[in-house]
Amino acid sequence: MERLYTDYPELYDAIQSEWDYNRDCAFVRELHDRDPDDLALLEIGCGTGEHTRRFAEAGYDVTAIDPNEGMLARAREKADVEYHAVGVPGIPVDREFDLVVAIRGVINHLPPEQLGPAIEDMVAHLSGDGVLVFDNSPLPPEGNEVAIDIGETDAGTYARLVQMNPDGGRLAWDQLVVTPDGEVCADTRPMTPFEDIDIAAALSEYGLEIEPIDGYGPSDDRTVFVCTPG
Repeated sequence: MERLYTDYPELYDAIQSEWDYNRDCAFVRELHDRDPDDLALLEIGCGTGEHTRRFAEAGYDVTAIDPNEGMLARAREKADVEYHAVGVPGIPVDREFDLVVAIRGVINHLPPEQLGPAIEDMVAHLSGDGVLVFDNSPLPPEGNEVAIDIGETDAGTYARLVQMNPDGGRLAWDQLVVTPDGEVCADTRPMTPFEDIDIAAALSEYGLEIEPIDGYGPSDDRTVFVCTPG
């Protein structure tokens, strides 16, 4: 169940409004010395399109994918690019890209057995001089305490309870959201707390040169993997 993402993507945007999307996109922009107008970019897990919009405005030729139709409907309002309602593995386009990006824990949504096939799929769509960028979220394998978030939107006040609980080697990311109109959304999503060393090993199997970087910028505690074909 993912009602927040399917039915209330505009509320998701409000909850995530403090995320520094500009910082993430600037990080990607600095990886190439070519003009964005000359570059094709594949965004995996585009969500509601906040990164997508910025990439398109910068001039990239963007193709974006996400398995959630509700999130894609919101993204289409922000940027007129090519969208596909799929995840990885399973990229449905027959072309190569100068940049392939999966930002904000996209990889952590995969079960462990899909990490290798997902990387293989991304590499298959990477040009010979292209750059692959994705990050690994520092998820706690033992779970965490309940977090409470109360905020304001144009429609009113929302309240949100979130917790991650161990679930057979993965994590159940459980959340309860009360929307401004009084609806209650009880969602759960499986997540995987990958170790950086396991991701690096999976990347090396596909002949990639890997540069792990500590975050997209200051105060970002994820590991960002910047990869190029060997």
